[in-house]
Amino acid sequence: MTTRMNRSRWAITGLALAVSGAMGCNVKHELLEPQNPGVIDPSAVNSSTAALALRVGALSRYKQLTNADGNEALWEYAGTLADEYKNADFLTDRVDIDRRSIDPANGIVSGQTALYATVTQSRGFVRDAITAMQTYLPDSTALRGELWAELGFLEMSLADNFCNGIPLGHTIAGVQTFGDPLPGSQVYDSASAHLDSALALSTAPDAGAQAIHTAAQIIKGRILVAKGQFAAAAAAVASVPTSYQYLVTFSATGGGQNGIWNLVNSIARVTVADSVDIINGSPTVIKNALPFVSANDPRVPTLSGSKSSPAVGAEDQSTPVFLALMYKNQFDPFVLASGVDARLVEAEAKLNASDIPGMMTILNALRAAKPTIGGISVPALNPLSNPADQTSAVSLFFREKAFWTFGRGQRLPDLRRLIRQYKRTEDQVFPSGPFFKGGSYGHDVNLPVPNSEQVNPLFHGCIDRNA
Repeated sequence: MTTRMNRSRWAITGLALAVSGAMGCNVKHELLEPQNPGVIDPSAVNSSTAALALRVGALSRYKQLTNADGNEALWEYAGTLADEYKNADFLTDRVDIDRRSIDPANGIVSGQTALYATVTQSRGFVRDAITAMQTYLPDSTALRGELWAELGFLEMSLADNFCNGIPLGHTIAGVQTFGDPLPGSQVYDSASAHLDSALALSTAPDAGAQAIHTAAQIIKGRILVAKGQFAAAAAAVASVPTSYQYLVTFSATGGGQNGIWNLVNSIARVTVADSVDIINGSPTVIKNALPFVSANDPRVPTLSGSKSSPAVGAEDQSTPVFLALMYKNQFDPFVLASGVDARLVEAEAKLNASDIPGMMTILNALRAAKPTIGGISVPALNPLSNPADQTSAVSLFFREKAFWTFGRGQRLPDLRRLIRQYKRTEDQVFPSGPFFKGGSYGHDVNLPVPNSEQVNPLFHGCIDRNA
């Protein structure tokens, strides 16, 4: 199991180093510089070297989930719409996401460097890389499989976080095809098919291919859970070691920075949220919000910004700041897929089979396992008592999962699934009641596909804003 974990980390670390090296020698200049003025030699871009460069660039797009070219990124603001983070600045568009009242013209969701565009643009980068690798390096099956897994992950992320009505357009050989607006279920279907390709291409016995295969199994399992196919999801991840991690790394020499560290711990535009806010000068319990700070859970280590050195104050100069210490440093890696995720998939399958003892066996084994999540080594945790009934078991499971997966893009889709699959109402799931910056929480349970998508003549707005 250790070999797989280390090999998977090496694979993504290698990506970061490759990106760094590419920027150092200016790969774009090297590959695209014309040999004669005004003429580009086709061999410069139509080659195995160019295909590998496209692959490296495409894989680096994973970083857009936490650091969209220095701007807001999906994981932070999906977590703010849920209950992981809360707003700590003064911009209305950001406050509205936290308040759960989001206009499709919201500047954080819309625009060319905003939440929706960065994910859809990343799909284009990945498709270009897949085409190039299939053309010039068709025998590099595992490397191609890794790209298919990324394409599936990006489409899963769209379905996880945005409203029904997501167009999956694409451009091939310079020809743009507009996509019809699709319900989330069909976007998950597309993502699932890409994961099937990833799994089929990564079956070689070497450690690198197996590390890619394991990542694809985990992503496939998550997609099957989203589709409500719980037994199939558990089967998909059954062989995944709990110690496995697929990490995305950062570096000072061209590999970018961890965007969660930047937005939370550096500029404090958002802060780790808790179940209590100060409203009109008094501590007020926020309905449905989890105590990510006050629980003092080692899976979500935090520190008051006033106690850090140097002290970190909110961008709005008033909201109390709590730093996210799972990312203590600017270049700490983030976890894209983990063996912990696999165990949670299996536990939820037990839950849906009404096997509460089976679910608790998995959850308590995970609490005893002391897994590493990114750079955090979680100590052994005390076992949990069995819940009294199925309703209590559902609540316990999603609370446990929230602490295991904090800040990794899973909380908002889980809250949506509590409504869609477990038949809970919005006011039983999402933060509700008075909002700490005035007024009350709204009723949005997802991010809108923005108005900027209306360049697509087939798109006329969300089909609906349902979970």
